[in-house]
Amino acid sequence: MNSIKLSSYYRLYAFSDYQSMKSALPYMRQVVLAKGLAEVEESEARRYVWRISGKGYKNYLEPYSTQSTKGSGITSLITALQSLYKRNGFSARYIVIERG
Repeated sequence: MNSIKLSSYYRLYAFSDYQSMKSALPYMRQVVLAKGLAEVEESEARRYVWRISGKGYKNYLEPYSTQSTKGSGITSLITALQSLYKRNGFSARYIVIERG
């Protein structure tokens, strides 16, 4: 599976279609969010992405040692998906966030 660690508690998985997402769900431990990327709202994204206090949300395209941030949770989530695409060439239409 294609995944990236969002924070110390959450991991993001990306899927290209609904069927592959549904078939992977039984193998995941504790799913906290499973939906289409276009349906994710800002308040949901903020709960799961890495927040850098006083600065904003983590830019996942930058190395973890840098303090590069984004202004909103959605843009932070998008950078995590872009990082996945950059590593694997895997597009995402559906996402699953797992607590682990």
